[in-house]
Amino acid sequence: MRGAQIGACRQSRRAARRRLGAMSARPCSKVACGRDAVATLTYDYADAMAVLGPLAIRREPHSYDLCERHAERLSAPQGWQIVRHVMPGGADQADEYSATTGELQS
Repeated sequence: MRGAQIGACRQSRRAARRRLGAMSARPCSKVACGRDAVATLTYDYADAMAVLGPLAIRREPHSYDLCERHAERLSAPQGWQIVRHVMPGGADQADEYSATTGELQS
């Protein structure tokens, strides 16, 4: 009986991973926030700059996806500047935006 329970649990976890991988929306990176992300935040430590742009098509390893509420309330440490990129066409733009380079990629 125990072996059957373990097998069922593993199958359940695999199915959950497949469902999560198939999701088009990504959650906000803020703890306990369940909203969908609409923007991607990256930091440029050398220039003391936080860059907030449209949601990147792919997850970037050193970036944070934020919902609309957290993107609007973003603040930076003293001495840092925040650069907010507003894309023509809004969040529905089809071109890919690279969060690391800050450039549109067709």
